[in-house]
Formats: sequence, C-alpha cells, structure tokens
Amino acid sequence: MIRGIDKVDYPILERYMRNYHSMVDTYKNKPSDMNELQYMNLETIVKGITEVFNNSEVKVQQIIKLTWWDDKKYTDEVIADVIGVSELTLRHAKEVILKRLAKSVEYV
Repeated sequence: MIRGIDKVDYPILERYMRNYHSMVDTYKNKPSDMNELQYMNLETIVKGITEVFNNSEVKVQQIIKLTWWDDKKYTDEVIADVIGVSELTLRHAKEVILKRLAKSVEYV
C-alpha cells in the first residue's frame, strides 16, 4: 500500500531539493567509500529531481530555483512577489512540487 506523504516527509524532500547540486557532483564523481546501494539511491534522487524540474513549466522552475537552489535564502513573501502569486498559492505550489518529487524518487 502506498501511503501519502505527511509533514515529517516534507523536510526530507526539501533537503533533497536544497542539496541537489552537491548530490549531482557526488553522483558524477562517485566516492570510493560509497556502496552500490547508496549510489543507486543517490542516482534515483538526482534523476527524480532533474525530471521534476525539466518537466515543469517555467514558473514552477522559478519556484524551485528561488526556494531551494538560490544561495540567497528568499522568504515566501519575496518569492511570491517575484513570480506574481499569493503566498498561499506559492505554499501550495511548493507542496505540489514536493509531492511530485516524492512520486518521482519513489519516496513513498
């Protein structure tokens, strides 16, 4: 049975998103101390995030970049303002992105 994701899952998925670029580096240059299972898990996450990003419309890509990938930690208020949506809409969009990610990386 597939369970839904709940509030304890979001921080984990957000951490995946925030660490995407360093995970890509690790994936490209597999460390010698990483076992096959860890590497396969890493591959699943990297490919999952890449897929979610590439299959998203520009506004969603913007949300991903500003929320998780930009070094300047923007508030939801600033991000919502930049892309022209309400904070509520932004929060909902982030939730949808994380749910798509969970599905993409077979998290659940």
